[in-house]
Amino acid sequence: MTDATSLNLRKSLGKFATGVTVVTCRSGDGRSCGITANSFSSVSLDPPLILWNIAKTCNSLDAYLEAEHYAIHVLTNDQVHLASHFAQTDHKSYERIEHSISDNGVPILPDVLARFDCRTYQIYDAGDHHIIVGEILHHENHAGSPLLYYSGNYASLD
Repeated sequence: MTDATSLNLRKSLGKFATGVTVVTCRSGDGRSCGITANSFSSVSLDPPLILWNIAKTCNSLDAYLEAEHYAIHVLTNDQVHLASHFAQTDHKSYERIEHSISDNGVPILPDVLARFDCRTYQIYDAGDHHIIVGEILHHENHAGSPLLYYSGNYASLD
């Protein structure tokens, strides 16, 4: 695919509004990792499964492929700072990011719209990404408005 065709495809795909999540895990050497992802989707209620995608060029790729547990945080419309922070190249920087650590050693972000604590269920190779399917072990949700991603920009329903 040419660069022009790829850019046009990206623009077309960007017309689908999505929610914004931050996926967190602990790397094999014990460092906290976080990455912004808008490729989150429900898969099954029985068993409870979700999926998300990670680029093969992500500098935290090995941490996510090797992680047994991770958490998906659905962001509120006032958490653009978290989405922007974890969209940066260094997905391991938690300096000045409020968080706690779960019983499974996963970084947990506070005050999110919803959170899904997951165990890796299956990983699929898919072009320039991997699809990671997770089994939901715990979940919670709170009132609020979602942060959206549309046409290359953050947006909200408000």
